[in-house]
Amino acid sequence: MNTGGCTVGSRPEERKMDKSKRKRYRIIRTIFGVTIVAAATWFYLGSYGIVESPFAVIGQNEEKTEGTDEQAEETENEEQTENPVDVGSNQVEADTGLSAAVPDLDSVVDTKQVIDDSPEDIQTKEAAAAAVTPTPTPEDLKPSWLIENVPHIYQYNRYPTGCESVSAVQALQYSGIDISVDTFLDDCLKTGILWENSDGHVVGPDLDDAYIGDPRSVHGCGCNAPVIVRAIWKILPGTGCKVRNLTGMELEDLCRDYICQDIPVILWATIGMQEWTDTLTWENENGAGIVTFYTAEHCLVLTGYDDQFYYFSDPASTEEVRAYAKEAVEKAYEKLGCQAVVVLPPDEEEN
Repeated sequence: MNTGGCTVGSRPEERKMDKSKRKRYRIIRTIFGVTIVAAATWFYLGSYGIVESPFAVIGQNEEKTEGTDEQAEETENEEQTENPVDVGSNQVEADTGLSAAVPDLDSVVDTKQVIDDSPEDIQTKEAAAAAVTPTPTPEDLKPSWLIENVPHIYQYNRYPTGCESVSAVQALQYSGIDISVDTFLDDCLKTGILWENSDGHVVGPDLDDAYIGDPRSVHGCGCNAPVIVRAIWKILPGTGCKVRNLTGMELEDLCRDYICQDIPVILWATIGMQEWTDTLTWENENGAGIVTFYTAEHCLVLTGYDDQFYYFSDPASTEEVRAYAKEAVEKAYEKLGCQAVVVLPPDEEEN
């Protein structure tokens, strides 16, 4: 048969089948398109609260499913209660002990500085205790008080710049601890030195970290209360005594809470309570700024007071009891940052 130049056509049955398929495809596309438009409209209206959000509907379905699971679990627990399993007497005693051993405040937060705690732990516990312990009503300050028989050691014979250590030993000896200044310096006190770096800057430790220089030398500097607290702490195990950093307390509070209880206070001020003092500065070796040392810095032991004077066991004085005018002491004490430390004798209850 000759087909040249002619188009080969399909049979009528095939044309009918193709038309039916196209019709089904159009129906499917229409349904899919309507579904997409309906879903988009639902989400849009749900976002504005016009209709219930599809997410809320899904959440309700999940809650229903969880509720069914919880009911099943409760039913199972009830069955176990009705048919208990014997876990043995040891387990029962352990459970009873756990429920009965409810610690009181003192066992959770130790409000006193015990000798087994490091100074850092002590400070953390004190902060926690202050947050939960009510402040007691202060008692009236007695008109005057003087602690008798506080040891006095003259520093300039052997320890010209060691007033902090000499004062600490005076307080320790008063508390009944047999220790010499030499033992305190050699075994307890942390010291550091000043040095010059490659840029020609003087660098050294912070005054809270170490005593700067040699306390036995006239070229020594000094240290702050935290250094003495840590040094004293090394001596206390087995003595029953405690050490407390009272930095920040007012002098009147120190007198009421400690002096009137016959507890002398190690206190930072200036030599002779002078107002003027030169300064020495260096870069902190830890990179924490500039360290400033007051060259007239002095440490001594507060032992009493009256309406005009504060009384001290002053290592820089040859007198066993040295009086300084109240106003001068308050200015010097404030200038040195209101630093104070006490050694508490065994079983001494703190206010």
